[in-house]
Amino acid sequence: MRKKLGILGGMGPLATVEFMQKIIARTPAHNDQQHIPMLVSNNPQIPDRTAFLISNGEDPYPALKQGMEELENAGAGCIVMPCNTAHYWYPRLSQQCKVHTISIIDSVVQEAVNRGYKKVGIMATTATMQTQMYKTKLAQQQITVVEPNDEQQVAVMEGIYAVKGGHVEQGKLAMLPVFESLLAQGAEAVILGCTEIPVALAEQAYHQPHLCLDSLDILADQCIQWATEDAVDLVA
Repeated sequence: MRKKLGILGGMGPLATVEFMQKIIARTPAHNDQQHIPMLVSNNPQIPDRTAFLISNGEDPYPALKQGMEELENAGAGCIVMPCNTAHYWYPRLSQQCKVHTISIIDSVVQEAVNRGYKKVGIMATTATMQTQMYKTKLAQQQITVVEPNDEQQVAVMEGIYAVKGGHVEQGKLAMLPVFESLLAQGAEAVILGCTEIPVALAEQAYHQPHLCLDSLDILADQCIQWATEDAVDLVA
């Protein structure tokens, strides 16, 4: 029987659905039974992570902890959060979790190392940028970063919230110039470090994968690797 993957999602809901689709599309399956069972908590009512970290909003940690416990109790063997900013709480949550967890931040940084990059751009929420979750771990691997300027960061946030509101094309128009600017400044690839960004820049991630460190793709691949280790093939 396949191991069950728990997804603590809703941050935002469209990114969670996109993440599930990526897992399904990237799983080497030939029938229903070879796909990965997923237990999904798609809870959009988890308080805004960026609002808490930069403007004294409501603390999302209690809702994150509750969602993780619900997935544990439902039988998840591994729990992931397809939200980069929520990984501010990952060390605390993973210590309390009774099952395996996978960090989206660690997974992306390791992929940058595996590809041999020495300089990468970062596109993420203002909270992820200010807490330096990526920058700190990249520096530990001797990878330098290129960051958006203040005006570009405003555009990134406008794009992220456009996607959260279902306006994907509007999000793309806001974020694509920032993506191109980071590459023009010498980044070998750009971390799409908020799970709404790969939704908006899906065309770039598909046609220019070597220029993108797509956090959704990378986390999906790590989940597939975990779920399919020692798996027994099933037939329809």
